[in-house]
Amino acid sequence: MKKIISIIMCLVLVGCVFAGCTKQEDMKCDIVLITNGGAINDGGYNQSAWEGITAFADENSMKCRYYQPVLDNDEITPENVEKYVALSAENGAQYIILPGEEFAVSAYEIAAAYPDIKFVLLDAIPHSAGDMTNRFVNNVMSVSFDAVQSGFLAGYISVVNGNTELGYFGEYGSKDSANYGAGFVQGAAYAADTLGVPVTMDWAEYDTALLDYNYDFTITACYDKIENQTEKTFTVNVVDGLGSGTYTEGSNVTITANPAPEGKVFDKWVVKSDTSGVKDKKVNISSKTKESMNLLVEKCDCTITATYKDIEGTSYFVDVMTADGKEVARTYNVGENGECWITAPAAPADMVFDHWELSASVAIEDENAAATAVKEINENVKLTPVYKISEVPTFNLTVVTGEGGNGESTGSGSYMKGDNITLVSAPPMEGYMFSHWENADAYGNSTGIAMENEYNYSTTFEMVDRYASICDAMYNHGVSAIFTGGNSKAEAAFTSKWDFDYDLSVIAAGQNDKNAYTTIVKNYGEAVKDCLNNYQGGSVTLANCATDGIYATFVSDNDDIKAQYDEIYKALADGKITLTQAQGGAGYDFCKMYNEQKPSKCLTLDGWFLEGISLS
Repeated sequence: MKKIISIIMCLVLVGCVFAGCTKQEDMKCDIVLITNGGAINDGGYNQSAWEGITAFADENSMKCRYYQPVLDNDEITPENVEKYVALSAENGAQYIILPGEEFAVSAYEIAAAYPDIKFVLLDAIPHSAGDMTNRFVNNVMSVSFDAVQSGFLAGYISVVNGNTELGYFGEYGSKDSANYGAGFVQGAAYAADTLGVPVTMDWAEYDTALLDYNYDFTITACYDKIENQTEKTFTVNVVDGLGSGTYTEGSNVTITANPAPEGKVFDKWVVKSDTSGVKDKKVNISSKTKESMNLLVEKCDCTITATYKDIEGTSYFVDVMTADGKEVARTYNVGENGECWITAPAAPADMVFDHWELSASVAIEDENAAATAVKEINENVKLTPVYKISEVPTFNLTVVTGEGGNGESTGSGSYMKGDNITLVSAPPMEGYMFSHWENADAYGNSTGIAMENEYNYSTTFEMVDRYASICDAMYNHGVSAIFTGGNSKAEAAFTSKWDFDYDLSVIAAGQNDKNAYTTIVKNYGEAVKDCLNNYQGGSVTLANCATDGIYATFVSDNDDIKAQYDEIYKALADGKITLTQAQGGAGYDFCKMYNEQKPSKCLTLDGWFLEGISLS
């Protein structure tokens, strides 16, 4: 019976990856790796752990295999993991390796039910769901990687390679981040004092209230006086639609019809040349029948008029309400059994769209999507957008009309990274023409956004990670290398680097990052071998220089620098260099202590957040 169950489990667990699952003897194994959903050739933690397992298995004549689970909504869940643990137990596994924090809850909830199996949890300690308190399980051995030593190596390498203005981009709520930063300061100071070179370091954390940093930004619609133009200009007059203005020859202008009046639907555009001697057909539009189309401005003024026709049968109103639900943001006029596409107004500050509330029983394609289709309309409908406090960071945008504009430019709101935002400028005043869009944050720095066409009165862009602005400020201060160890928003440093200069450096920690100047790698493979060689359930072992548990991916092409790195690495391994941890896990406390004690003659630590000042 056990054999039948085992084979059935092999067939139903679609995500498991192994060879020869038709023979019971082929399924037997001593060591199992359950990946986080990634492959064992991912170049990251799964591959590193698997290499350690296979090396140990070869040396000890043991069998090993791995399972690559199918994720539930991109997450590895305890329910998912337990299937593979059960399969491993059925086939005689002595050890199960779990790589990463994703397995911390699973280790706590599942391991005790399999007392004969020895679990190894890498880079995490078991804890319950919703509670990060460490829980020690008799048959789980945990591995913690030394963040202070990792930071020390990063700081030391930075300075010996010539960087004298450094930045640490941290996360206030992370104990790991505080210790990475503490190590980075001490490593840079050690190198600076040894070389006798003055070094400065800026330390800022994106999520602390002590750093009064304003992530909001403004986009301005800019206008020029027509009389100042060196190129010949032409006037476009759009009746019952958007797009009116004065443009230079060759401009590509988006023309959009106004919503249809009651009982009407859009019919077509009527085009008229307003320049003597130029025929109407010379006005170059992309479509006469689409409500939104493009005009290529050529050598004539023109008038373009949206026309409407009667709806056949009964028509209905579809009202989309404003964010507060008190006013109508836009009305659509739809025929019987018709449909229309709706878009929710931009979210209020620090909120995101959640769902639609409907006043009538119509079919909505996706009630949880901010932009969706409403179908089978047979009565008047009011749709009210409902917003909620965002669980992920949002960034507030204000769109303003510059001098020469007449009215309100649209696009203001609260947005998440990845949101696609549409900007429409106000029409120009008489004697002016739209020129371009400008953007700046509260400190006058560029925001890093890339518009589809910054010279078009209507354009779009994708919201970027505004946390990169912290790193922008560091680079503006002269910093040449930023360390991101322990920061879950580390990618923001790369966003900033790419916006500024490819010669600037980002130093990473964790798994090997090819975009980084250097990475202080957590060596999962070596940690696995150490645990399998000396298993101690219910304990936490520290992976550091003494265990070859960490290493730098790039040191230098200079043999002298390589030798210095090897010497420092050995000194850390032998305990000859004593390092200070961030007490209580707070970067604030470490920076305060460091500046009070002044242990370095050559390194100056500028903890930007200490006085609650803004970066300016």
